[in-house]
Amino acid sequence: MRISKRLKLLVVLCVILALAHGIALLNQRTMMIRSFELINHLTEVQLRVDLLRSNLWLLQQFQDQKAINDTTRALENLHHHIDVALALPMDSTELKLLNSLKRHEDNIGVLLNLSRQNFINQQPVDANGTMVLTARYSAIIQSMSEDLLRLQTQVVNKARRMQVQHLYFNGILLSLIAILVTLFSLQTLARFKMHLSTLKKGIKDLAAGDLFSKVKMPKGEEFGEVAEEFNRMKQELLAATHKRDQLQKEVEDQTQRLQIQQEKLRHMAEHDDLTGVLNRGAANVQIELAIERCKRQQQQAALLFIDLDRFKPINDSLGHAAGDAVLKEIAKRLQHSLRASDMIARFGGDEFIVWLEPVHKYEEIELVASKIRNTGVAIPLNEQHLDVGLSIGISVYPSDGHTLAALLNHADSAMYETKKQRHPTMPSTSASHDAVHR
Repeated sequence: MRISKRLKLLVVLCVILALAHGIALLNQRTMMIRSFELINHLTEVQLRVDLLRSNLWLLQQFQDQKAINDTTRALENLHHHIDVALALPMDSTELKLLNSLKRHEDNIGVLLNLSRQNFINQQPVDANGTMVLTARYSAIIQSMSEDLLRLQTQVVNKARRMQVQHLYFNGILLSLIAILVTLFSLQTLARFKMHLSTLKKGIKDLAAGDLFSKVKMPKGEEFGEVAEEFNRMKQELLAATHKRDQLQKEVEDQTQRLQIQQEKLRHMAEHDDLTGVLNRGAANVQIELAIERCKRQQQQAALLFIDLDRFKPINDSLGHAAGDAVLKEIAKRLQHSLRASDMIARFGGDEFIVWLEPVHKYEEIELVASKIRNTGVAIPLNEQHLDVGLSIGISVYPSDGHTLAALLNHADSAMYETKKQRHPTMPSTSASHDAVHR
């Protein structure tokens, strides 16, 4: 049987037994309310009997109109409460006792009418007559008290018996519910644990990488359906694993190609296409960062502005290809002349800048500058050697400026002064040079 059917059957049985238990409790409540209501009315009757006894004693003592009227009202009140009690549901024994009370109440009414008639007619009553009347009153009241006591005792005993019976019935019903729920629960739990253990083993095998074994369970049950879906999932997972491996390999190859392409693009964005050194934009960013670093670490640095003196005649006479070859050779020689911490960049057509960091004394800068001046000597080109002069302007951070613009302006001016000293015929100013660097 499917677990769901077992649980539904268990729910139905529990609902039926719960309804039976609820009906039993309602019946018990109804019977207890009736019993308590009857007891309350009997208590009221007892109080009225006691009140009637008191009024009868006063009547025997005073024999006046007021005593007769009070006794009459007490008797009418008792008569009303006895009628109310008779309207309540009760068994034959209880009804018999109440009818007996009714007869006693009628007898007292007859005796009371006799006393009222004697009082109206002003007939004297001798001592013997008074004693007889008193004795009859007392006997009737005593009988009423005894019947009322027996009725109260019977009602209480009946209520106790019914309560015990309902308690036994409810206890048996609850025990039956507990036994049924326990048996069904234990049986269902045993099958559930067995199937769950099988499924857990299949999941552990899957976690260990086993995609070929299958989980076997009885068909027609929930776990059997779960096992079928689990086996189907393993088959699909096996197929997806093969596809994933292929896709992963393809993604890895594509990622590697993209990384290579990205590296090329980044290199192209930051480096000069011809010489391979940093371009002007990347150099500006790197030097700005270097200036901030030197500022924090309180270090000195130097900016060297380099211009090729005889590059334009070579470019014009031998062609652009020869000029490009010269620029590439100059950049290569500059890279070999510098430290790993230094930076070189192509700043313009035939202009380079070099950033030296850190710098401890000016002699270090002069040493590097002397090496750089020799890089333009004996450049091989088409079985000949060319000499290209290099003019260098130097600015030192922070003495010559605290910003890149200030350092560039100072180095550019120093370079131009150097070029002017080496070539006195050179004009004092250059509009095109100003446009490029400032």
